[in-house]
Amino acid sequence: MRSLFSLVTLPFVFTGPLAGCASAADPQDELAAEAANLDTPGASTYYELTADLRRCPSPLCGGWFLRALNRPMTRCHDGTHAEACYTPAFDWSEGNLAEAQRAELLDASFKDAMAGGVQALVRGRFEPTNSTTPRPEMGVFVIADAWVAEGGGVADGVFVRVKDNGLRCFAAPCPSLTETVLNTPRVADIAAVDFTPAGLSEREVAECTAEMATPEGIMVAGYRYSVYDNDQTAKARTATAAYRRLIDVAQ
Repeated sequence: MRSLFSLVTLPFVFTGPLAGCASAADPQDELAAEAANLDTPGASTYYELTADLRRCPSPLCGGWFLRALNRPMTRCHDGTHAEACYTPAFDWSEGNLAEAQRAELLDASFKDAMAGGVQALVRGRFEPTNSTTPRPEMGVFVIADAWVAEGGGVADGVFVRVKDNGLRCFAAPCPSLTETVLNTPRVADIAAVDFTPAGLSEREVAECTAEMATPEGIMVAGYRYSVYDNDQTAKARTATAAYRRLIDVAQ
């Protein structure tokens, strides 16, 4: 297994707090402000996906709620805005997900509804009508990508995508990771991600670290903190939750 602390092959990543290196205070997170509703009709957005556990005749109940991440309101299929928007049906045609991955996503959406925390993420868009229910005017949600939570952490903080930016340093701390706030253009370079709050196993931490080196990067929720080394300070982020992308390996 490759070292998680290598400055040559992998980003500088904390898998737990290091004495004398992590700030006890939570510094101001310049990426934490909620984004305005900048979405446009037909644009893909990142959402939390939650199963609807209400009991009433379908399709009025029994579908799913979607909440835009890092935003105060969500734009629904009919152009209105609400904290969360309902959809009675999915369009899976753009997601390239096998039945097993679809089932895993839907299981996570039920866990989201029953156990709390953000368990399922999707990227996609609302369309104004559907062709699969008796109420076409209730719309449909088109799923483009999907992720499910790993570990036992409870998601809290800012939802970001973290990717290795290719920077390599002779000494720590090294801002070799770039984080982008989901549903916004806001970015920052950071030196570390502390996966401890997410409750991940060593294997899961290794997999998350490897994912950060891919073009897609990894989705995490968390808070800003600072790392100190060699008389230098750098930004870093805790991961209260980390998310694994669902991919059909047969594609």
